[in-house]
Amino acid sequence: MIDGHEWVERYSTVSDRSLSEPRRELCAFIRSMTSLIGPDADKSLTELWLDELACMDCIPGPQGLDWRSVSLAASMKLASRVIASQLSGPCS
Repeated sequence: MIDGHEWVERYSTVSDRSLSEPRRELCAFIRSMTSLIGPDADKSLTELWLDELACMDCIPGPQGLDWRSVSLAASMKLASRVIASQLSGPCS
């Protein structure tokens, strides 16, 4: 199983070639999102990415662009959550 922040830190220093394509894409997704929302969100980002993978009709193929579709779906879900939380916030 993936151990969130510790996993991302450990593999962000390892050559990307040593990782499988899904792990490489997951790590890239987490790194890009934590740079925007902070390092404490890595566990929830991992769960979000894995949830989006589970919702796919089929497992992506071996190409990096195929796995990027999981990150795109997770990014869209995250954006929807941010927008919803801003819309449901108190009015000024």
